[in-house]
Amino acid sequence: MPHSITQLRNLGPRCAEWLEQIEIHDENDLQAIGAATAYRELVQRGIVKPHRMLLYALGGAMMDLDCMKMSRHLRRDLEDEASIN
Repeated sequence: MPHSITQLRNLGPRCAEWLEQIEIHDENDLQAIGAATAYRELVQRGIVKPHRMLLYALGGAMMDLDCMKMSRHLRRDLEDEASIN
């Protein structure tokens, strides 16, 4: 059984509410769409304002990695994938 969004590292109830608005309800949904795509959808639909930390939190959740400890290389890869300059 997949973990709920709030069971994933870095993500809490507020993130779960945002992600539900783009039909992401659990870890399988997030894995299927990917962190960068989920982030872009949230921003493009006006659900959230652009903020790199949300992108890092989503990426870290997918990797079970604390987003504050994410390497610069991983952050840049996420930014490139999300088309953030």
